[in-house]
Amino acid sequence: MTNVISLLLLVALLINPVASSVLNWRRKPKKKVSKKGWRKTKKGWLRLDLPSDSMLRIGVTHRPKECSMKSQSGDYLSVHYNGTLYSDGKDFDSSILREEPFVFQTGRHQMNEGWEKGLLNMCVGEKRKLVIPSDLGYGEAGGYGSESVNKIKPGATLVYDVELLEILDEDKAAPHLVWGL
Repeated sequence: MTNVISLLLLVALLINPVASSVLNWRRKPKKKVSKKGWRKTKKGWLRLDLPSDSMLRIGVTHRPKECSMKSQSGDYLSVHYNGTLYSDGKDFDSSILREEPFVFQTGRHQMNEGWEKGLLNMCVGEKRKLVIPSDLGYGEAGGYGSESVNKIKPGATLVYDVELLEILDEDKAAPHLVWGL
């Protein structure tokens, strides 16, 4: 009698999907292979760019103990920087590799909007990491880094590691300025 009941129970479990799922309660479910913000490619995982209308991300990576003056709009800044693409981390521009600080005036729209906003209220000696979405960077036009081979694709999110070396007066900055704007 018990053999017949066992056989009927086994047949019921094989036919009934709910009952069979109870039987398989120890089996681990398969994990999903997607990651938010990442895309699987043939070469591995690729981080997706931020949405173009994202906010500028400013991270202070080093703050000096003393700060006698902070940068403001209209100042001439001397900085060292390294620019990389958010999606794959590839370098596209670097004043450090050129071994010459970059000098520009804030508030004159000589740089992308992410730099203009991201370098305000910065102390000499301070280091920041700027994550710049495309609307505040090169936008849908894209651009080039220091070499024409370093193409910045349209819609790219940019990452800059920047150190403020000096806030210059106009006479000291003039020989270093690239643009006659």
